[in-house]
Amino acid sequence: MKRSMNENLRKLFNAIEAKDAEQVEIALGKCFESGLSREFVPALVELLGKSWHYRHEDIVSVLQGLKDPRAVDALYEEAHSEYEYLNYDDCFGLARKCTWALADIGTPEAKAKLHQLAQEDNQFVAEYAQKRLNNWEEEKSRKGHA
Repeated sequence: MKRSMNENLRKLFNAIEAKDAEQVEIALGKCFESGLSREFVPALVELLGKSWHYRHEDIVSVLQGLKDPRAVDALYEEAHSEYEYLNYDDCFGLARKCTWALADIGTPEAKAKLHQLAQEDNQFVAEYAQKRLNNWEEEKSRKGHA
């Protein structure tokens, strides 16, 4: 299993280097099939900040599940991102997923980023972040590092 994971990680980095959305689709599909571990976090964080693919929400969901503190800054930045392919979503679902992921990581740094997001001009983003802060204690069992 370890060998295929390394191969999938290599494919993912190759897709990032090539800036090829189709390769990203294929590589992520293989990664999802074999399972994603924390060794994938650097690649996922790098891919999250790229605008040329269409898997931002999936990546945020994976990072939420992995609860790795290395993703905090990228998730914060991603909460501000707007992509043309998500223009239909006037409720900023990607930002909402980022607030959940930050809350589930559960570190003081993640909580600080939620406080910053709660001060955003975008009402949706601010409310999503504030809700996670309001429920911080109730959701402690979900947190990776609380």
